This record gives sequence, structure tokens and C-alpha cells, in this order.
Amino acid sequence: MKNKTKISVVFPVFNEEDVIETTIKNYFNELKGKIEFEMIVAEDGSTDNTKKIIKKLEKKFPIKAYMSNKRKGYQKAVIDALKHPKNEWIFLVDSDYQFNPKDFWKLLPHINKYDIILGIKAKRKDPLYRIILSKGFNFLLRLFFKVPYVDMDTGFRLINKKVLDETMDQIHCLKYFTSELVIRSHFKNFKIKEIPVTHYKRKIGSTNIFSIKSIPRVVLEEMKGLFKLHKELNHQL
Repeated sequence: MKNKTKISVVFPVFNEEDVIETTIKNYFNELKGKIEFEMIVAEDGSTDNTKKIIKKLEKKFPIKAYMSNKRKGYQKAVIDALKHPKNEWIFLVDSDYQFNPKDFWKLLPHINKYDIILGIKAKRKDPLYRIILSKGFNFLLRLFFKVPYVDMDTGFRLINKKVLDETMDQIHCLKYFTSELVIRSHFKNFKIKEIPVTHYKRKIGSTNIFSIKSIPRVVLEEMKGLFKLHKELNHQL
């Protein structure tokens, strides 16, 4: 039986020429006929063949593609991407195909009780330096804001549109959109659930979020962002 929930699947994309077709095809095939959905691809000024591939995919699949002439960065690209969905629930997924499309069905049953459902990586398959940075960052988030969540920077999340309507305009402190969304939503008393999901090692290419060389800059930016967000929310802590 087809699920009556309507969702908007949103993929932020930057330089994913090797995997974007696989990502779109497999998510589309997993959801087709089982749930009503729209599929949105928000491209962020790619410098490889990603744009050409997306244009080709528009002829094969009912996707809505939004192209950018310049690189905006992950957070700004995600925020802009989330201006387009029309449905009540937004399934926001990183486009590097490190998650299993079938795990969407692990998140969906929780929409009646929660406003944000995060697919947390059961066994993370990223390079060691990324795992260490992520664990350290999530530890600091828990320490600074006294929240219980384990994986606040996950790339696999199901979000009610009312959450975005109340928080989007306020997100500006942290480099990673989901982390700040979770923190601000927590203090607005939205209900948040974490569900373990499968995480794959990236098979082709490399991460476009940051490299080893950029670690010092990323750490400094995030520490500044943490203190800024803490200052803004201090009266609620």
C-alpha cells in the first residue's frame, strides 16, 4: 500500500560527477510507487561535469534542478535548497551516496511523534581524521548546549517543514547546517529522534566539505561559531 505522507527529497550537490546519477536513480527507484514525493537537486556551482549530468538526468527523472553560477558553501547551499520544497516533510540527503536509500523507511515511522528524525551512522566509514573531528565536534555541542544527541552533523535527515519555517532565518553561526538546526530546534522544544542507519565508505572521489589541509581553519571557524551560538542561546541554557 502506498504511504499517504508527502515528502520532498532534497539533494545539495557540489562536484559529484562520479556519483550523482547513481544517487538520483537509486533514491528514485526506492521511493517510486511507495510514497508521494518530489525530488529537488540544488547544485552549488560545480566545476566538474555535475551540471551536465544533472541536465541529462532531468530528461530521465521528474527532478527539479536549481543551478548556481558560483560556489556558496555547504551551509548556504543547503539553506537555499530548502527554500524550494512544497511538502510537509523534507528528506534532506547528502548526494555522495554514503547512505542506503532503503534506510529512509527506518525514519518514516517516527514522524507522528517527532519533528526531526536523524539517521545516525551506526558504523561510520569515513577516513579516521573525519571521524575524530566529527566525534570531537559532537562532544563539544553536547558540552556547550547540554543536549543528548550523538550525530548532529549527519547527512541523512527527515525534517518537518514547520521546523524549518521557525529556524531557517536564524541559522548562521555554524558551518554545518544540521548541527545548528538541531541545537536551535531543541531549544524551541521540537522533538528530535536519532535512528541508526547504514553508512558506506565513499567509493569514488573525495569529500567536498573539507580536506586534511583545511582542518586548522575548519576547527577555528567551528570554535568561533560554537561560542557565537552559545552566546545567542545563553539565556535558554
